[in-house]
Amino acid sequence: MTLFPRHAPILDRDEVRRLLALAWPVMLTSLNWTILHVTDVIVVGRVGEHEVAALSASRSLTYVAIVTGLAWLSGVLVRASRADGAGDLPATGQALRDGLVLGIVLGVAAMLILGLGGAALLRGIGVAPGLVVPGARVVTVMALGYPFQMVLIAASFFLEGISRPRRVTMVNLSILPINALLAWGLAGGEMGLPALGAVGAALATVIASALGAVAMVASAVTLPRGAARGVRRLDRAAWAPTLAGAVELARFGFVPAIASGLELAGFAILIALSTRLGDATAHGFQIVFSLHNVTFALALGLGSAAGVRAGNAVGEGAAWAAVPRTLIAVGLAALAMGACGLALSLWPGAVVGLFPALPEAKAVAVAMLVIWAPFILFDGMQVVLVYALRSLGDQVAAGINSIIAYFIVTGGVGWWLVDAGWGAPALAWASGAGMLVAAVLHGSRFAIVARRLRASHGLLRSG
Repeated sequence: MTLFPRHAPILDRDEVRRLLALAWPVMLTSLNWTILHVTDVIVVGRVGEHEVAALSASRSLTYVAIVTGLAWLSGVLVRASRADGAGDLPATGQALRDGLVLGIVLGVAAMLILGLGGAALLRGIGVAPGLVVPGARVVTVMALGYPFQMVLIAASFFLEGISRPRRVTMVNLSILPINALLAWGLAGGEMGLPALGAVGAALATVIASALGAVAMVASAVTLPRGAARGVRRLDRAAWAPTLAGAVELARFGFVPAIASGLELAGFAILIALSTRLGDATAHGFQIVFSLHNVTFALALGLGSAAGVRAGNAVGEGAAWAAVPRTLIAVGLAALAMGACGLALSLWPGAVVGLFPALPEAKAVAVAMLVIWAPFILFDGMQVVLVYALRSLGDQVAAGINSIIAYFIVTGGVGWWLVDAGWGAPALAWASGAGMLVAAVLHGSRFAIVARRLRASHGLLRSG
């Protein structure tokens, strides 16, 4: 039994072009945020290895919060893409308003939880005692930026959902140099600013996030067809349904949020374990983690594109068309991530050499990178499948699969191998194992959904 409808071409060149047109701006946007975090590692690395270790410890919490928020707001992209596919422009504007309300609520909640409980949470996940206090300082400052970041994400998902990702890219690219300049100044005491180390880099991110949120919302409300979409409406009738709409979005995103939070919790366990293996290992793993984020940005772009095109198919009343669209995106992701994995495997020393670090930290990073690089092929494939499954309304199963792969497998294997004395390589093997399991689980689930859609489409045609 084939996953494609019989009359559908295996490779639709027009669809390839559509996917790439949607994907590359999101790739740039994701790379922008990745570069923002890599910049923090680089500028803080100039201050000292202990400061990088504190930054790494803080990210064991801050990454979990931001990724949980991303997943919780994923319904904005799904709803906007479905409405856009159906040609219901006012419904896309309502998706934006509902998303902004949910974003503010999530952002304030994250700010209070992390701002008030950062130290306790760091102790709870096993961060080295000497890094709890400095790590908590960074977490407290980063927490101030979450309301802005959640609003920025909600507006970004709206623009991506209506196939306007270039606007997202332009905004994010504009704030990158601002963050880099502020991080350089506040971390190392340049330009007459105080030398705050990792805390200074976090403060730079907060300022950049605030500016980005304002700019992203402005970009959304100044769309050429903004009046038809209702994005500029301030009347009571437009905003009265937003609370109910935000609750609906929150329900849709609840399982993906839990799954993504636990997924990142698995990686947070690895980060915490790296701090127990010494500052050099913590710094080395932070380098590998930063490289992961760079390569993941490519897959995230294709994942977003696949989610939009799958959502369009549902809105068009042709959900079966999401199957070939998704499989094309999976193939593109495999090509892109395979090429990245090959490059990292062939030249690990040259890539790690781009980061300022002591020789011991670089040696640890190279050793981990050689193990980890081949697995990113599976990481790219799984993220495309996750986005497609969400747009097809199968977000619960996708969430369960992610929990199994990244929280249970990645976190569990990490604890087991470190306790068994594998040292730094244990972190790379655990990460790679989770990626492989995720690809297998999501691929199997998508095959089931695809067969159901094909069967349903066959019944409709025969009827």
